[in-house]
Amino acid sequence: MVFVRKATAKDEAVVIDLLKELRAVSEMPSSWSDNWPKVAVTFQEVIRNEALGTVLLAEEEGDVIGLLTLSYPTAMWCGGIYTCIEEFVVREWARGKGVGGKLLEAAFAEAKTKDCAEIQVNQPSQLGYPVYLRHGFHHLGKHLKLKLHRRSA
Repeated sequence: MVFVRKATAKDEAVVIDLLKELRAVSEMPSSWSDNWPKVAVTFQEVIRNEALGTVLLAEEEGDVIGLLTLSYPTAMWCGGIYTCIEEFVVREWARGKGVGGKLLEAAFAEAKTKDCAEIQVNQPSQLGYPVYLRHGFHHLGKHLKLKLHRRSA
């Protein structure tokens, strides 16, 4: 049976492993971080400060088989915070068993606890796109970004 829980600091290695799997199967741009030590630091910051985000893990028989991360931006147009799904991956051998749906349901519940106005996904992967549509998401159009050079990167 699959259940979803919030990640803890002890989950760092499995989270990094899942993010590497996501990187391997997604259309992520080459600018996506290869700086795994920085990714690990960011994971720990999110775990310590829930205002930054939430890391959800799907587990089956003691094995972590999926990951979904949320961030909580604020926008005036929606009257406060909303939720963005940042990373979403299910291990290849566990796909097609409803794991992604359980992670999305947990994400919806978590967003409601934060009183978020909506939940968004920017640039869903081709693999994830149908999963989002099956769970009520609507296609809204283009997504743009500009990479900024940070001092701490």
